[in-house]
Formats: sequence, C-alpha cells, structure tokens
Amino acid sequence: MLRNILLLLALCVIPLFGMTQGNADPYIKEADRHFAQMAYARAIDGYLAATELGAVNEHVTKRLAECYMRLGRSDKAEKWYEMVVKFLNREPREMYNYAEALKSNGKYVEAEEWMDRYLAATAPEGAPRRSNLNGFARKFLATQDRFIVRPVSVNTPFSDFGTAWLGADHVVFSSARHVTTGIERRAAWNDQPFLDLFVAEVTPNGDLINAHPLEGAVNTKMHEGPATASANGDVLWFTRNTYHGGRAQRSAEGISRLAIYKAYAQGGSWGRVEQFLYNNSEISVGHPALSPDGKRLFFVSDMPGGHGGTDIYMCVDQGGQWGEPVNLGTAINTPFNESFPFVGADGTLFFSSNGHPGLGGLDILAAKYLGLDEFAPPMNLGAPVNGTADDFGLIIDKANRRGFFSSNRDGGSGDDDIYAFEMLAPLDQRFLVTGLVIDDDNGSPLIELEVKLLDKKGLVLATTTTDVRGEYTFPVEKDREYQLKAEMKGRYPGIQHLSTDRIEQQQILTRDIHLVANAGIWLRGTVRYMDAPGFVDDVNVTVVNLSSFFSESFKTDDGGDLSIRMQSNEEFEVLLEKPGYYSMSIPVSTIGMREGIIDLNEVRDLSLEPMVVGTPAPFKHVRWGKNDVKLDPIARTELDAFAERLNVNPGVKMEIAVHSDAREGTDAAKLDQRRAEAIVDHLVAKGVARDRLVAKGYGISKLKNHCAPGVTCTEAEHAQNRRVEYSVLSITQE
Repeated sequence: MLRNILLLLALCVIPLFGMTQGNADPYIKEADRHFAQMAYARAIDGYLAATELGAVNEHVTKRLAECYMRLGRSDKAEKWYEMVVKFLNREPREMYNYAEALKSNGKYVEAEEWMDRYLAATAPEGAPRRSNLNGFARKFLATQDRFIVRPVSVNTPFSDFGTAWLGADHVVFSSARHVTTGIERRAAWNDQPFLDLFVAEVTPNGDLINAHPLEGAVNTKMHEGPATASANGDVLWFTRNTYHGGRAQRSAEGISRLAIYKAYAQGGSWGRVEQFLYNNSEISVGHPALSPDGKRLFFVSDMPGGHGGTDIYMCVDQGGQWGEPVNLGTAINTPFNESFPFVGADGTLFFSSNGHPGLGGLDILAAKYLGLDEFAPPMNLGAPVNGTADDFGLIIDKANRRGFFSSNRDGGSGDDDIYAFEMLAPLDQRFLVTGLVIDDDNGSPLIELEVKLLDKKGLVLATTTTDVRGEYTFPVEKDREYQLKAEMKGRYPGIQHLSTDRIEQQQILTRDIHLVANAGIWLRGTVRYMDAPGFVDDVNVTVVNLSSFFSESFKTDDGGDLSIRMQSNEEFEVLLEKPGYYSMSIPVSTIGMREGIIDLNEVRDLSLEPMVVGTPAPFKHVRWGKNDVKLDPIARTELDAFAERLNVNPGVKMEIAVHSDAREGTDAAKLDQRRAEAIVDHLVAKGVARDRLVAKGYGISKLKNHCAPGVTCTEAEHAQNRRVEYSVLSITQE
C-alpha cells in the first residue's frame, strides 16, 4: 500500500529476473539491489525465485520477511518471520517485527508472547517488560459502538487514500487510478500505478462522489499526495517526490524522496507551485497538515535527530516565513513511525502510528491540545476505525462528528480505500489494570479464580474471574488508589496495590498476584509517598536477622508492595532505602510465631519523605508553654522518632529552627534559641551526633504571613508563624 512515508520513483516495463535457472546467486544479487533502492515489490520477485532454487537461507528469509512487512502484507510477513526468529543469531528487532505481523493478523496472544520476548531482550533496567498487547486489543475492541463506518463510493481497485478538506463540501485525496496511455508507469515500491491528486464532492449523508483529477500544475509524472488546504480553500500544500521545475532530485543513494509543495487556486485550476522552505533531497518531508488558523504547519519527516522511524514536526508562521521545525516529542513520536497528522477545529491532533499501542499496523490516535504547543498523551480511537490492517489519514469536520479515514483492511475495493465515519459519542480515554494470578508453589497461572478490585479503604468495587491464561482485567479510573485481592483454599490471600495518578501514558497497568501456601511466617507491607499520591516502587528492602546477622535484600514492586518469608522465633531489623528519601528502620519480631502474616503497615507508617536540602518541614507536636523550654511527653515522642530517623540516615546534617509570632516581640529570638538547643540536647541524648545538628532561634525574623508587630490578626494566623521546623543543610554519602 502507499501510505509509507518513503517512496521510490522507478519506471520499468521489462522483466527483471529472466535469468538462467539453476543458480540463485544472480537473483539474490539483483533482489538486493532493488531492496537497497526500496523497490520492495521487485525485490520479492527475485528472492522468491532464489528460494525456488533452494536458497532458503538466513539472508533471503530475512529480506522476504522485511519486504512483505514494508508493503503491509502481514500474512506473508508472518510466514517468513516465523522462520527468521528460529535462527540462532536473530536480532531483537526481528522478534518485534514478528510480533507486529502476528498482531496485524489478529493473533494477539501469540503477538504478546513475542513482544514480551523482545522487551526482555531490549528494555533498559526498570522499564516495563510486559507489552499487554492482548489487553490493549480487548480495550480497543470494546468501543465499537462509538463510530459508524462505511466505504465511500469513489473507491477503486487501486490505492485511494489521504483525504483533506477543500472547503466544506469537497475533499482532495490521492489515488493511483489514473493510468496514462502508452507505457504504464508503476512504482517500484509496490508495483502500483503512480499517485495523483483528485477532488470529490461530499454528499449530505457523508459519501464521496464525482471524483476527478485536480486541475492545473500540481499533478505530474511523480507521486502526489497527501495534501492539506487553507481554511478558505485558496492554498494547497501537498506531498510529491522531489520534483520541481521539470527536474527530479534524488538523494546520494539515487532515491527520490518526499517533499512538500505549495500551490495557489487560479480560477478552477491550481498553479504557481512553490517549494517548502525545509525540503531536502537527502530526507523525506511530507504529509502536511495546517492548523485551523493557518499559523502552524505540521508535517512528517525522517530527518536526523528524531526519535526513530518517521516523526511529526511543527513549524510556526513567523510573519510570512515558517520557523524552524520542532519535533513534537516523545508524547507523540516513538522509535517507530508516526504519520498523517490532522488538526481538528478544537486543536486535537489526529495522527497514525505503529509505535503506540494498537490493533495492528498503523492505528489512528488523537491527542488533545493542552495549549502552548503541548499535547496530552494520545488515545487510540479503537474499533471499528482501527483494526488489524493499516488505518490512517483521518480528518473530521468542525462539529467533531463526521469525517473520513483510509485503510487497507479486508473487504474493500482494492489496495487502500477511503471510509466515511460518524462519531456517536465523544472521545474518552479508558484505563485498565490486568495481570496473572500465580500459584507460587509451582509458578503456574490459576484459572477461574475470583479476583476482587477494592478501593483504598477496602470496599469491594468489582469482582471477576481469571481466564484460561490465568489473567484478570478491570477497568479503572484516573487518580485513584486500588487494591487487588485473590484468595484460594490453602493459600494466604494475595494482595497488590496500584495508583492511577500517572496512568495516561501506559493506559494499562500490570499487577500479578502471587498466592503462597498458608504455612510459615510472611512479612508484607506497602510503601507510599508521604506528601504525594501513589506507591513507591524500587525501594531497597533489607531484612537483617539480629541473631545471625544474615541479611536478604529485594525491591518493592510497581505497587510499592514488599513480601518475604521469615524465620520463626527471631528478631529482625527491616531497613527501607531509596535515593532522595529518608531511610526507615523497623524492628520486627517473630518470637512465639509459627505461621501467619505480619503486616508492616500495622507496625509503622511506611510513608517515605523526600530529602530536600534547604526546604523546611514542620514538627507537628512540638509545642511550648509560656516562656517554657521544657519538652512535653508528646513532643518527646515525636522527637524520639525523629532521632531514630537521623540515626538511620547518618549522612544528613540538620538545622532545628524555632519561630515565634509577632506578639512575642523582638526578644523572642533568645527564647527560641534556648528552645532549639533543648531539642538538639534531646536528639543527642538519643544517639544523634551533636556535630550533625544546628540549633537556630529565629524569633519573629521569618514570619510566614502579614502578621507583623502591630497588625491585628486572628489566633490561627499567628499560629502559622509560631512553629518548629527542621531542614536538611547537607547530605554526605556514608
């Protein structure tokens, strides 16, 4: 199909592989030459001829798989990639491509298996190792009542795609239907006739009729399309192989890449064709899309410095000339291909991608405009707009209700076809949590087991049962905290936690639930942030046996959960550590226990506090009587816990600051200094080195509000200034 950003211009009318039978090498050599020129349809002929002569080797097999993949023929690509991934020296990218081919053929379970193998081989430390392809498929297939989709009347057996509004009642689109007399010109990329731009009428019911070639100087012997038009329809920006003024430009490798051109309406025709400022014969620049106000031009390019494949860029009109191209960043672009941008009336960016989660091939996504040229994480439009084939080039009207997109899905008129759609409900992002329930005794998934979704208070919100793979799935909402619970006879309950405060990018969170035999003693807990939502992953947990001094270390999981089996009749110290946070030490005893669960959250508040130099934090329970410097029992209890924290974090140097309100007068600093020193003395008595502590009485020199001496204020306003704080002066690594 012709949705690819890089197209090769080649003219040929004679057979290329009429070579002597019996020797595969000439076929392979000629096919390699076509492959290097991106003439994939012709390369396939040569490689297949070689395989018929017995050359089913690693090189030929890989090339056939890649050719079919680039042409969007996933059924053939799957066949050859199935052989490729069996080679001992397979590349990780080949596992990825095999997974993509399986996904494009609707085989989501098998695709997930191979994508997870790819992630295991390539994902950096701490990155997700689960692709959730099958979960995404279920998510995107669950919204089929949102759209009505039907093919339009102008489709032909050739490639028809890439609509753009040309006023309210016409569209311009690309088609390979136009074949001139004489020598037939075909693209070496996919052996289809060359593309031209056509215009069609939009009927009141959303169909396209009366297609005819765009009049004027836009269509040439090269590929034209896709395009975009100004709001009033008098300027057309369009894509073409690099060709201007009757001359073609090729790269150093002899490839005719893509460029953007501008044409003006001249009566019923188009002319005065101009080049885009950033055209370059060594890169492709195409798929233009104007913002509704005409002040931003979005386009696609494989220029150096991108995130991989083809990326979407934006130029801003700077008084008649386009500014430098700006990459839209990782919220939109991936290491793979993003293409076919379109900007809706409300600023929403629609585009196609095979790098974001999808149903197969290119999928259409929408990213809401946030202002200041920033976009929200994109959401997949789901079925029936997206499917296992390539789906791309969506445009929508100003009412955000009707429009068109293109696809090479089965059941169409030919290669690529144009489809009309009506959107019956607004776009909204849906989020899921999924995972396996696993019997830890043998590592096997548990089938038809009930799983509960609970809120942060333990109230059951929903129940489900695991499927034949031992997998469960729940819909969840953003900015919520949940618990997941599974129970089985002879096993301790399995519990996992999750927070959805940052779920937009992932869309699906994974939490596997492990069930362990209800024998022995298990220590469990969940670590959370102190002053922010969510749970803390990657906390280093060290459990030290205080008799043998044997220690074990592990990390909290994505939900901040920790779990470890403990010895009976022993004393332990549990240390929680994470860079940038105060470490925490908790004593745990199993004396007199033979079995059961110790919930560490019932022993101590497992909230990690960030360690920030120079930022004061308040003591909550240190209060003073009139002119008093004595610490009451409640204050001493809080300071005892603070001393324990300092002893667990020996590299921290602290300031202890005492402040008064304005009614205490200018002499308050002396009393505050004595109070600060009293706190320091108490901490030293609890084992904190005195040289790590600085006592400072500020009096009324650092008021937090307007309540200066002589200003009438409420007691609550004065209380804001009357405070005791601690702040980190420095951190030394021990």
